[in-house]
Amino acid sequence: MFTPHNPDDVLPVVGPLSWGLEFPAPKRFLFVSGQVGAAADGRIGEGLLEQARLAFDNVGAVLRSAGLTPADVVRTGLYFTRHVEMTPSLQAEFNRIRTDFFGSHRPSSTFLFVHALADPRWLFEIDAVAAAF
Repeated sequence: MFTPHNPDDVLPVVGPLSWGLEFPAPKRFLFVSGQVGAAADGRIGEGLLEQARLAFDNVGAVLRSAGLTPADVVRTGLYFTRHVEMTPSLQAEFNRIRTDFFGSHRPSSTFLFVHALADPRWLFEIDAVAAAF
C-alpha cells in the first residue's frame, strides 16, 4: 500500500517513523484535527504518557468513524509542551505507546516542542492525515 523512503544519504531514521511515504493516488483523505490527552467525558490524563495514550485513542476513534485504521495514516504531527522533560526513558515509553498504536506501520512524522497548547493542562497533541485506497 505505502512505500517508505529512508534513503542512505540522509540521517538515519530516529524513532518509529519514515522520512517519506509514497502511496498511489488515494480515493479519499481524512485529516484528523489535533487530538489531546482528554477522554470523551472531559477527564484529562495525568502526565505525558497517559495523555499520549488518550490522544492516540482519540485519533483511533476518528479513524474508525471513517472506516480507517492506524495503518492508513500517512503523516502525523506530534506536539509536546516545552515543560515536558523528554528524557531517554520517557522517549522510550512514548515510542512504545506510539508503536502499540501503529504496530509495524511507520508514517512520516514531525516531532515538535511548542510553548503551550490551547489548555495549559495539556502536555501533548497529535494531528494526522490518513489516505484510503
